[in-house]
Amino acid sequence: MTTFAVTGANGFVGSRIARHLAQHGDVRELTRHSEPRFALGEPLLKDALTGVDVLVHCAYDFRPRSWRDIKTANVSGTLALFGAAHEAGVRRVIFISSMSAFEGCRSNYGRAKLTIEKKAREHHPQTVIVRPGLVYDRQAGGIVGAMQGFIGKLPVVPLIGGGQELYTCHSEDLAQAVLELSDGSLPERPVIAAEARPRTYREILARIAEAGGRKPRFLPVPYALAYNGLRVLEALRVPINFRSDSLVGLMNADPAPQFSPLKTAFRPFSEQAIRG
Repeated sequence: MTTFAVTGANGFVGSRIARHLAQHGDVRELTRHSEPRFALGEPLLKDALTGVDVLVHCAYDFRPRSWRDIKTANVSGTLALFGAAHEAGVRRVIFISSMSAFEGCRSNYGRAKLTIEKKAREHHPQTVIVRPGLVYDRQAGGIVGAMQGFIGKLPVVPLIGGGQELYTCHSEDLAQAVLELSDGSLPERPVIAAEARPRTYREILARIAEAGGRKPRFLPVPYALAYNGLRVLEALRVPINFRSDSLVGLMNADPAPQFSPLKTAFRPFSEQAIRG
């Protein structure tokens, strides 16, 4: 039986992947509150990966704000983890990256993920890079969950841009793709895990609103106003579910993603899929 280790298993994406993999093997959850404890940027406890066949790395520390601190926590922390996995004899590493990671990306999140992608196989030669689209399901979580939150609370839906094309991925389909990629040949390039048909940002917001029983009324908001407003709230340490860097990523998506063949089928994004 395969033994999986999943970092960030208490997060939105990591918990879905861990739950699915538990149906097909043993799962060792690695989080800040698990035993053994795992936190990016901290030394990995001895024997934490002993006996692990496949490491699925979902964890990301969103607390650092500056690029220097992001690199220290997330880039260096991730590469140290991959090196430890190689030393422990872990057969394969699956790195959950992002479609925000591409040459020319502008968000710090995308830059961090791309930097890791480029160096991952130097630390573990059997690393599979997975770039999910916007991950969603019937429970609020991730960026789509943040969208669900403000759509449900506001009388009108702020629309920043609207025509930019984005790709979506149901959490169950992502988890199945991870299982598929845990064995077999090693893909040479990052694997896109998403429905191949893009959706406009406006369409995604409309579908989320319809899933909640609302007919959306859109209010166009200039990008600069929205971005600067989020930056002010962050500077004041106001708790918000949507970060300025996430907005940068949404407004600057990969213009030409290269899809790889997978057996896993990705369901169409619809209000029915969001409702479950």
